[in-house]
Amino acid sequence: MVYLPHWPIPYSLGNRKIDYETVFERMSIVLKKLGNPHQKLPPVIHIAGTNGKGSTSSLIAKIYSCCGYKVHLYTSPHLHEANERTILNGEKISDNFLFEIMEETRLASENIPLTFMEAFTIGSLIAFSKVPADVLVVECGMGGRIDSTNIIENKLATVITPISFDHTEFLGDYIERIAMEKALIMRQNTPMIVASQALEAKNIIKILADDQKIPCYFYDEDFSILLDQETREFDFNFHDIYFKNLPKPSLLGMHQYINFATAITTTLAVNHKISVNEEAIRKAIQTVKWPSRIEKISNGLCKIFNNSESEIWIDGAHNEGGAQCLATWMKEQSDKKNFVICGFSKNKCKKEFLEKFSDFSQIIAVRVNGEPYAEDPAIISEIAKKNNINTIAQEDLLEALKYIANNNIEPVRIVICGSLHLARDVKKFGLMV
Repeated sequence: MVYLPHWPIPYSLGNRKIDYETVFERMSIVLKKLGNPHQKLPPVIHIAGTNGKGSTSSLIAKIYSCCGYKVHLYTSPHLHEANERTILNGEKISDNFLFEIMEETRLASENIPLTFMEAFTIGSLIAFSKVPADVLVVECGMGGRIDSTNIIENKLATVITPISFDHTEFLGDYIERIAMEKALIMRQNTPMIVASQALEAKNIIKILADDQKIPCYFYDEDFSILLDQETREFDFNFHDIYFKNLPKPSLLGMHQYINFATAITTTLAVNHKISVNEEAIRKAIQTVKWPSRIEKISNGLCKIFNNSESEIWIDGAHNEGGAQCLATWMKEQSDKKNFVICGFSKNKCKKEFLEKFSDFSQIIAVRVNGEPYAEDPAIISEIAKKNNINTIAQEDLLEALKYIANNNIEPVRIVICGSLHLARDVKKFGLMV
């Protein structure tokens, strides 16, 4: 059972500190037994939001790494192995160390029912407290207020990436409530950097920040970019800091410019505590990597097609905001017919997601083999058909690719999305074909 604190928390909290301890009663008991490792961390940058958390986190970490700092990174979910979640000085945690910290967590949590995320976060906090570093970048798993990572009290900065509808069964089904959940990673006297937001989300964030007297920096108010449409380089401005002709981001999609601007602003907002330089920022923009975000695939799956010009791409888009960003990128790719293969976990398919791809050749719904609670592709197809979206159902990813190959002689572009578990299927089937 997922632990949910009392709801609602009022928008106006008065001139007092938010009591987060009541949210994390079980974790606090275990952490105390372990010597409170969450109070012995390097300076923490904490990131919440719906879309762009991983990309923003990875660039922040990369900027510091390019400056020569030792950097830890905590992200979720993982694609292939749990070690991916806990990065120590640029390297995935080893199997032996992962076993060690999780065994410590298991022993300390005897008779205390932790969720997977709570337990894994506690284990990772042990690792981060044991291995010295200059900075720790932490990505929220879900929400913010009730996310296990929000057990961390002392933070160098907090970041809110673009907010959209996701996990509505826990976070609420209107944007203001979701924004409040995300924004409550904030801490007094700690700067908060806010990416581009819907007006409703921005207003709630401002109310909460003003209430707690938190210094905030908002996209298009305090920091901004100017894009060169031809070269895809961009100018960046934050108060009196101006960088001209920053390189085209290594991660594809127009949305990455906002993610990168947010990441750069974050490092500059705390530059008086951990200094960064323009050279490192430029290098990080060009070299940062984040898997399954508009990533081109070159493996055995490509052999299904009779021509060498067909392309397969994967992306982690699984909500309306992510779908919009992905569809915008796809519309820029007009040299081939675009197909979308998508699959979801149960009850996660929304017409608003599918509608973003209605202008493309066809959507093929599949069952996600790596998803323990996968949605039936027939249900996905039915949702689409009710909204006049051209969609058919196939049993799995491999069958969908064969269907496209058998019905198209000319080169095509296929984008696979809807669940990060599909990325695992892509890699798995690529080895089998």
